[in-house]
Amino acid sequence: MGKKSIQQARWWAVTGILFLLPWLPVKAQVRPTIIQQLNFGTFSTGQSGGTITISPTGACSTTGDVIPINKGGVATPAVIELEAPIGSRIAILETNSLLKGSNGSTMTLRIKGSEPAMPFMTKAPRTSITIGGTLTVNRPGHMSSGKYDGQIFITFLAGE
Repeated sequence: MGKKSIQQARWWAVTGILFLLPWLPVKAQVRPTIIQQLNFGTFSTGQSGGTITISPTGACSTTGDVIPINKGGVATPAVIELEAPIGSRIAILETNSLLKGSNGSTMTLRIKGSEPAMPFMTKAPRTSITIGGTLTVNRPGHMSSGKYDGQIFITFLAGE
């Protein structure tokens, strides 16, 4: 008799845990895939420098005397496909990155804006997010022409 009650207790314990799992809080697992990189295209600057901004929709705007040339590389926002459980609350930590030029100069890049706007709740297992950014362009005496590239670190905060 003793063996049957132990086996039944194990079965109930396992069954109880399985029924309990759907109600336990689950930390959202987020898996990003880069579809398209953030690109500011080709531009020039006059005497004062300024900024060039690519919005999440792909619109380009400038301040100061930065002039988009629209020759060669096309300005595009970053596109990231995010895999996360439905109902996950997603936010981005906006950070600055340093881009290095082929001639030794640097520019500062700041992530700016997203579509959908942050924070948002996922409605599907995969969500496409477009992210814009602003590049600070130095005065010509402080910056060399050339190709600039670097890494952008985007932190997705996911919760319930």
